[in-house]
Amino acid sequence: MLQSSPPRLWWLAAFAAAVVATATAQGDLRDVVTLKTGKTVTGRVVAPFAPGPLLVVQGGKRVRIERADVAEMDLLASRIAEFLRQRKKLAGKSAAQAILIEWADAHGLPNLAQLHAMHVCLASEDEHAHHRLGHRQRGGQWLWPHGERWLSAAQLEQALSQDPITLSGERFRLRLDGNLRAGVAALFDLERLGVFWRDAFGEALQLDEVLQPIDVNVTYAVADFAKWGYRPLPYYVPAPHGDVARTFFASPAQARPQRLFFVGTQALLYRTLIGQSNARDDRDRTCAWLEIGLPMFAELTMQGDAGFAEPGEVRTQDLHAAQTMTRELDLARLLHQPMYGGYYLLDDAPTQTLWSTAAMFTQFLLREDNLPDTRVRFLAYVRSALGDKRGDSSTLFDKDMGKRIEEFEAPFRAWLQKVAAR
Repeated sequence: MLQSSPPRLWWLAAFAAAVVATATAQGDLRDVVTLKTGKTVTGRVVAPFAPGPLLVVQGGKRVRIERADVAEMDLLASRIAEFLRQRKKLAGKSAAQAILIEWADAHGLPNLAQLHAMHVCLASEDEHAHHRLGHRQRGGQWLWPHGERWLSAAQLEQALSQDPITLSGERFRLRLDGNLRAGVAALFDLERLGVFWRDAFGEALQLDEVLQPIDVNVTYAVADFAKWGYRPLPYYVPAPHGDVARTFFASPAQARPQRLFFVGTQALLYRTLIGQSNARDDRDRTCAWLEIGLPMFAELTMQGDAGFAEPGEVRTQDLHAAQTMTRELDLARLLHQPMYGGYYLLDDAPTQTLWSTAAMFTQFLLREDNLPDTRVRFLAYVRSALGDKRGDSSTLFDKDMGKRIEEFEAPFRAWLQKVAAR
C-alpha cells in the first residue's frame, strides 16, 4: 500500500486548497454529504481522497467532517461522469438529446447542459436546444447572442476571430477564436479527461477536486499562437504567472486542438496535486520530467472521435520507443532537465528524444506487470515530488523507488526494444 503523508500535512494542504477555492466556490453547494445522523451538509468537498476529515467549503465557510460520521456522499464528480457516459451512449439518437439536456440541468450541471445544447444546435435545427440557449428565430433562421449582437451561426463563426467566445464546463473553461464546433467538442473532451484523471489517479495520488474551471486558450490559426519556445507547442503556465493552458489547431482540418489532453493534464496536475507554486517565473516548474511524462501518458491514452474521447490502449508506443533509443540513455540527467530549456527552447533531435524519454519512462514505471512492481512505488514518488513539492531530487527518486535510478536503465531499454519492434 502507498504510505500516506502525515495527516497533519494533508490537512494543511487541504486547508490551503480550500482557501484558494473559497472565492470561486461562492454559492456552490452541489456536493451533498449525508451524515449517519441523517443530517446533510452541502458545499464542495475539497479533497475527497485525502486521509483524515473531509473539508467542505461553503463560500467563505469551511466545514470539517469526520469520515466516520459520513453515511454517503453525492458528489458533483459522479454526476459529471454519469452525464458523459449517457451522452456517449445516446450519441446519434436525436430523440434523446433533449432528455440529456434536461438531465444535466436537473442534476446541477447547467454548464454541461448548455454546452450539449450548443453541440445539438450546431448539428441540427433542434428547437428545444435553441430555446435552452435563449436563441431567437427570425426569418426562419436561428440567431445566437454574441456580446450585444444577434448573429446567425455562420456570422458568429466569422466574428470569433475578432471577438472570441468563452465556453464553460465544470472542470474546464475554453476560450476560442475560431471553429466553434471543434471548440465545443474540445471542451467535452477536456471534461472527459477530468473524469479519466480522477478515476485513474484520484485515490493513489489523493487528488483534490477542481473547484474553479481551468482556463484553456485555443488559437485557431497557428500563426497567431503565442509560442513559448522555438516552435509552436502547447504549454501550461501555472499561477501566479498565468494559470492558463494554451494550445492551437495545427490546421483547419484538425479534429481537435494540438495535444489537447497533454496540456489539459499539465493544468490538472497543478489544480489537483501540486497546488499553488512559488515559481520564480513562468519557466519554473516543480518537477519538469513528470510534468511532461504524466501528461504525455494521458495524451496517448485518450482517443476516439472529437467530443467523445475515451481512454484506451496507449497509442504510438513503438514510435516513441524508437525515438527514445536514438540516443544513449541517461535517466539521471532526465530527472534534472528544466521545463523550458529542456523541452521547449529548441526544435532539434535531442529535444524530441527528451520528450519521448520522459513519456516512455513514465509509461514503463506505470506498468502493472513489471517485476518487481514499480507502479505503486512510482505513484508514491509522484506524490512526494509533486504533491509535497520535493521536486527533481535523484535522492528522492532512489529512496521512493527502492533503488538507484541508474539501475532502471537496463530493464527500461529491454522494454523499449520490445515495444519498438511491434
